[in-house]
Amino acid sequence: MDLALAREPSPERDRALLQGVIAQAFAHLGEGQPSLALAALAGGGELAARDDLASYVFGLVCFNAADLRAALSWFDRALALNPDSREALGARAIALQRLGQPQDALEAFEELARLAPDDVEARFSVGLILQSLGRMKEALAAYEEALRAKPDHCGALTNRGALLERFGRLDEALACFEATAALRPDDPGAAFNMGSVLQKLGRLEDALKAYDAAAALSPADAETQLNRGNVLHRMGRSQDALACFEAAARRPGGYPQALHNKGVALHALGRRAAALKAYDDALALDPRHCEAICNRGNLLHELGRLDEAFSAYGEALRIRPAFLPALANRANILLQWGEAEQALRCCEEALKHDGRHPQALGLRGAALHRLRRPAQALEALDAALAAKADAPEVWLNRGNVLQELDRPEEAVKAYDEALRFKPDYAEALSGLGVALKELGDADGALACFERALERKPDLHDARNNRAGALLLKGRLREGFADFESRWDRANAPPRPPLGPAPLWSGEDLAGSSILVHDEQGLGDLIQFCRYLPLVEARGARVDFVCRPTMRRLLSGLGLAARFLDAPARGAAYDYACPLMSLPRAFGSELSSLPAARAYLRAEPQAAAAWSARIGAAGFRVGVCWRGNGAVNLKRGFPPAALAPLAAIEGARLISLMRGEDALEAQPCGAFAIERLGADYDAGPDAFIDCAAAMESCDLIVTSDTAIAHLAGALGRPAFLALRQAADWRWLERRADSPWYPTMRLFRQTRRDDWAPVFEEIAAAAAPLAHEKLRASGRPPEPLLIPAGVGELIDKIVILEIKEAKAADAGADAGKLANVRRELALLRRLRAERGFSGGGLGALETELRRANTALWEVEDELRACEREGRFDARFVALARRVYATNDERAALKRAINVMFDSAIVEEKHFGGA
Repeated sequence: MDLALAREPSPERDRALLQGVIAQAFAHLGEGQPSLALAALAGGGELAARDDLASYVFGLVCFNAADLRAALSWFDRALALNPDSREALGARAIALQRLGQPQDALEAFEELARLAPDDVEARFSVGLILQSLGRMKEALAAYEEALRAKPDHCGALTNRGALLERFGRLDEALACFEATAALRPDDPGAAFNMGSVLQKLGRLEDALKAYDAAAALSPADAETQLNRGNVLHRMGRSQDALACFEAAARRPGGYPQALHNKGVALHALGRRAAALKAYDDALALDPRHCEAICNRGNLLHELGRLDEAFSAYGEALRIRPAFLPALANRANILLQWGEAEQALRCCEEALKHDGRHPQALGLRGAALHRLRRPAQALEALDAALAAKADAPEVWLNRGNVLQELDRPEEAVKAYDEALRFKPDYAEALSGLGVALKELGDADGALACFERALERKPDLHDARNNRAGALLLKGRLREGFADFESRWDRANAPPRPPLGPAPLWSGEDLAGSSILVHDEQGLGDLIQFCRYLPLVEARGARVDFVCRPTMRRLLSGLGLAARFLDAPARGAAYDYACPLMSLPRAFGSELSSLPAARAYLRAEPQAAAAWSARIGAAGFRVGVCWRGNGAVNLKRGFPPAALAPLAAIEGARLISLMRGEDALEAQPCGAFAIERLGADYDAGPDAFIDCAAAMESCDLIVTSDTAIAHLAGALGRPAFLALRQAADWRWLERRADSPWYPTMRLFRQTRRDDWAPVFEEIAAAAAPLAHEKLRASGRPPEPLLIPAGVGELIDKIVILEIKEAKAADAGADAGKLANVRRELALLRRLRAERGFSGGGLGALETELRRANTALWEVEDELRACEREGRFDARFVALARRVYATNDERAALKRAINVMFDSAIVEEKHFGGA
């Protein structure tokens, strides 16, 4: 038997074998046959395992053949043979990274960096893995370490810039991208990254240049076109932006974001149908694109398709329940539907996810305003503005809330802010006009309404507001034409159901039938029912739809018209007209108003009954201080303001208010207001007792209420107390009313200051009261009030000072006469009692000095109050008041002692 000779080991032969195996394997890789490459390694595996370099190379073959596990084993073998092998460490780290073992890969790269501190790629790779693990700050530090070793490492510069951009350190990020662009001028990515940061910095022109450079290097890059379009859109160049979005949308396979942005640009260009199609195209590619769904909803909202818009927002929320724009926009529609409570809940849900979301905060304020919670609304709106100050809609709502809070000066500032951010904001111009009108600037208000309508002719609120301003200025034809918009304004009352008949606009009515419909408030009905006899006089057969409670009063018009609850089913009319459209149809002007002295009348039997109850004694003043609180509380005045009227000798104040309203009269304290009893106007017919009671009043003094109109319609003498911003029907600055010949108007000169108004009313009423007392045969007698001699002399001195100052100031003759009448009575009393001589002259001179000084101090104190100055000077003046009064008291006491007065005033009661 032949024995084979054993082969001796030969390093050269083994090396040659390995080289052949490796060469064959790489040849197969080059041919694209990775499985053959792996098979070729089988012939040299045992030999390779003995050598660190061969193990490393075998690992490379496996890595390139996509057998990462085998590659990892070979790299581990190489490191087992040579733990300091940088190549094997680096390759192992990359293999681990590809295998989805980032933590192991990170440890491998960190070990490599320890072994080779100058290995920039290892430091860079550490940063990459840390970034993939979400450890951003550590990744940033790794990139910075790499850049310290190699400042021109483009990858580290780019990734550092991306992280700095993420951290909001935009200037530093820009510097990184600029450095990369300088190193790689032909790299479109570097220019793109610069554009991204410049856009965030608000440097839109520079951002556009950067995107232009990126587009020049890579014209077909959809991301570049998309972002270039975004910048152009922000610059207001929506047409140019549209071209960019269309180019981006041509990306193979489609690009939903580009189609969405195309819709945004088309919407901005006013091409609503095309915008809607763009959103639909985006959603055809990506049905879950929430931004496209939401913006599609916004467009439908703008088109008035509220149901579809609301559904769109609901779809967005089904995909992304916390999608804030959809929550906020649903709230907006709910507000339009009058569902303020639901809108508020939507806003609250949005704010759970982002407590500073500006739109949700702003809409929350609007909802709270609708819910009549103005203080909370203002707080929400202020929070919205703190989050985003350049929000004109929020400034508008803030102005509206401030108006409701009766703070028109602040409302003006809010509307000005809205217009600063959106100069053509018609709604803000309209709101500003309302606030200016409230402040007494009717001309400024009218100019605002005109500008609002130039910008938005279909803004019904502005047209209705302009109607009020025109009517206030006496331009009745223009005003009543605009007043037809009253049905279309926000929160308008329901339009009267007039049926198919054409609106009467002044056509010949002879032989025609017309349906006239009652509308608005009771005062409006009383004021404009005067036109009904004129309609009949034109030869028309009139049917008047009128609230039943007013028919008995209106029977005093003497009409042939039928009063109806509603037109009969199937009834046909030649014309129809709402009651307050009749002035327009008649072409009414100030010079042609139907202003008979009286066109309504009280029922004689009721008038007689109330005459017996009220009686003839005294100067009887029927008073009313407020009307329907649900309509406008601002028109009323506090009952206490009637005090100067109550002080007129012989005056009796009789409340013409009924029910609970009259109870307010009780706490007036210093004077009484008579009530007419629980049965007063307690029946089903309105104002029957009131009209009858007015016949027994010598004067009616009222705020702007239906009672004012009733007094005017009855031809009763009436004084109307008007706030500074009076309703349009009372015109500007007039003391009379062309609507009511027997009425005088008394106007505030300062907002909320009723005292001068009622002083003027009392001065005008006093001669009427005195005349009645004289006519009744009972001359007025002064009240006899016990007083000390010092008090008498002090009162005479004060009246002498008043007389002198009133004469110098050219005061109202009635006021001066009152002062002189009282002074004459007191001087006569002094003469009759012989209070003179014995040193009284010196004390009287000192009293005159003290009272004059006190007068001047009080004048200065009032000036301080008007100017809001409550400083050290104010305090000093206040101290002078009580010091001077102490001096007066001492002088009066001395006079009392001098004449042994039965009554001696005591001023101090506390301990010393």
